[in-house]
Amino acid sequence: MICCHRSNLEARCTERGYTLDEVMPCVVAQDGDEWTIDVDHQAYPRVSRMPEPAPIPTGGPGTELSKLLKRIGIEPTPTCACREKQQEMDLWGCDECSKPERIEEVVKVMREEAAARGLPFFDIAGRLLVKRAIANARRNA
Repeated sequence: MICCHRSNLEARCTERGYTLDEVMPCVVAQDGDEWTIDVDHQAYPRVSRMPEPAPIPTGGPGTELSKLLKRIGIEPTPTCACREKQQEMDLWGCDECSKPERIEEVVKVMREEAAARGLPFFDIAGRLLVKRAIANARRNA
């Protein structure tokens, strides 16, 4: 048995994917907002019902593109969208990144970043880099 504030039980319910109504059978006494809870009761939210978060990929087309850009001296800055796009590409995977609309989306980010840095940029070179990154990711998978 434990004594706690109602908000503590509500927080536990939210954290583990239960509604307060579902766990009310484990409440054995209420004194205003101070509740006595039977933590051994089957209704107590002991186990999380929340879905496991999808694992964040540690490699993929975005990581490979980042490696290629680093080879030619282009590295992410604190204010650029590079890391965010890298993670997004890694989550998409090779098949999604290979779609023409995705390639163009990545090339657009590269073009905008090149302009922000005052670097020359050619779309065809950007497309080739993205396609090479996808091929490298497929080879490494």
